[in-house]
Amino acid sequence: MTSLSIGSLSDICRASPIGGEDAPLSDYQDDDYDYDGEDESTNSEGPPAEIVEEVQSEPPYFEQSDVSIEARPGDDVIINCDARNFAIKNIALWYKNATLLATGQSAINNRVEVMKNNSLRITGVTKEDADDYYCEVLPQNVRQHTALRVGAKLSILCDDRDATDRSQTFKQGDRHKLTCQTFLHTKTDIKWSFNGQRLHTSEKDAAEGVVVLDNVDEENAGVYQCLGDDGSADPPHGMVTIDVQYSPKVSTHRHHVNTIEGDTAELYCDYRASPIAISFFIKDGKTLSLSEKYSIKNSLHKEHNRTTLIIKNVEASDLGEYLCHVENAIGSNEVRIQLSYHPETPQFENSSINGNEITMHWLVRSLQPLSEAMLDYKLSMSYTWSTVSIIHTQRHDKDKGIWKITHQMELTPGLWHARIKTKNTEGWSNFSPDHDILIKDQEESTEIDDGVVPPDDLVRAGFGVGAGSKSNSACTMRMLPAVMLVGVSIAMLRL
Repeated sequence: MTSLSIGSLSDICRASPIGGEDAPLSDYQDDDYDYDGEDESTNSEGPPAEIVEEVQSEPPYFEQSDVSIEARPGDDVIINCDARNFAIKNIALWYKNATLLATGQSAINNRVEVMKNNSLRITGVTKEDADDYYCEVLPQNVRQHTALRVGAKLSILCDDRDATDRSQTFKQGDRHKLTCQTFLHTKTDIKWSFNGQRLHTSEKDAAEGVVVLDNVDEENAGVYQCLGDDGSADPPHGMVTIDVQYSPKVSTHRHHVNTIEGDTAELYCDYRASPIAISFFIKDGKTLSLSEKYSIKNSLHKEHNRTTLIIKNVEASDLGEYLCHVENAIGSNEVRIQLSYHPETPQFENSSINGNEITMHWLVRSLQPLSEAMLDYKLSMSYTWSTVSIIHTQRHDKDKGIWKITHQMELTPGLWHARIKTKNTEGWSNFSPDHDILIKDQEESTEIDDGVVPPDDLVRAGFGVGAGSKSNSACTMRMLPAVMLVGVSIAMLRL
């Protein structure tokens, strides 16, 4: 057996100091001094004493005591318990109204789950889950209330992002997709409308509740509404408002402006644009600046912006083509306006039809006297025009230089086209746009077929047709409208 001998402590204490027993006591150095406040617990007489300093921590608190969140049926919702200074000795309790849902990490209700950060997770929320939830931290009993609102049974997604009852801004030329979703157990029929009018989509898109907006432009701006028709008296519905940013749309009703030497001329253009645009006039490649000669007036006209160029004391050098140029952050556009001494392009006013007889009215603007008007007309699908020259003219509005032309003629049944141009002391105007005339068949009208002899008056007029001549009969049919022209009323009447 191995034995271990340990000397007594008294023997150690009686050990002689350095230098031997004969060393004088005055030579003994006591090394037991303070090393800058060094802890005396290093004394060899026992183990060092443990000093425990208790840290006083701040109590838990919530920066917000009341919050709210929104969800849609079927969503998985996480409700946070945002306690600051949450310590290991704290515990979080979850309540739905007054009903306990979870203690610490242990959930009492199987529809909820407590996460490691004390957040509460609810899977597949329903309308019944909407309530007041609160997290209570013990032992301080501080609370944070969360109001959970479960939204409607329908939502509208714009490019897979929820946009229900919101506004979206698109850019001209973009492509976007609107999707209408319902959260109902029953089958629903998705119906879209645009600005109050039923919107029809392809069969595939209709089945998926989708509206695809390709190459977005100004006409796509408006309110889109989705209805989930489930057969109930109050079906779910939602809407999204679409704004479109687009380059300016520029137009004018007077592409040709008549003027007279020494007068003041006004050229204008109307435009719409989003975002806001700037406008100016250009002539001969140069932007016109404000001066004694030129001035600009901006105004609103029938929901359009109108820019008017005012040219004072017109002279020959002012005649020619002007550009009204409008631009914004999306793009630019322009319209051309011709200033001349010739009459402006005639504008069709109205017409009336009585049987085969039609009366037509045009308006023409010319400060100079009109000397002549010419009417062209032809049957649809015909290659050539027939012409009627109108010699006599009369003013309609002397102050504004407006003339009214009234013409009456008789036509055979069919679709006809008519146009007119006028002449003043300086020259001819352009032709007016074609006006369509539909003359319907009359019960008492005489049909002329192949092999039928035309009336005697047509024969006497030089359109003789043999009874058996099919070619001559066809020729008569082609020339008949000119023969039936009963009266070329060329008076320009004053209203």
